[in-house]
Amino acid sequence: MTVRKKKKVRKQRGSRTYGYGRVSGGHRKSGSRGGKGNAGIKDHHRIGRISDMIRNKKGFNAPNIPSSSLSINIGDIDEQLDLLLTKNIAIKEGSIFKINIANLGYSKVMGKGFVKHPFHIYAEKITSKALEKIEAAGGKAFTSSSPE
Repeated sequence: MTVRKKKKVRKQRGSRTYGYGRVSGGHRKSGSRGGKGNAGIKDHHRIGRISDMIRNKKGFNAPNIPSSSLSINIGDIDEQLDLLLTKNIAIKEGSIFKINIANLGYSKVMGKGFVKHPFHIYAEKITSKALEKIEAAGGKAFTSSSPE
């Protein structure tokens, strides 16, 4: 009989990994890459997908910077009227209160809530519902940011 070539496994006895690198990944079909296809998309492959999405983003919007269209409800302004008067944000002239919304850091007035006092409100944007409530209480709304 002829002597055949000895198998590589005879040489690798005792080496634990048999020349296939680390134990967890060596020579184990798709287990070495964490599964085939979309396997593990809900657990261990999620991190790679998220980092790919971040890498492929075209722009970035910082979440802590307020947007330019911050809004306040007309009912909240009416409730906080005493506080606004003490901080000189609102000015009382006769029975009418003049308020510049930009001084509060807002640019839009929305229509939720009740209006009991007549206002002259200065804002960049005012919704139609807020305008109705302001005029029903005997006030006016101005879309320019500077008082008269």
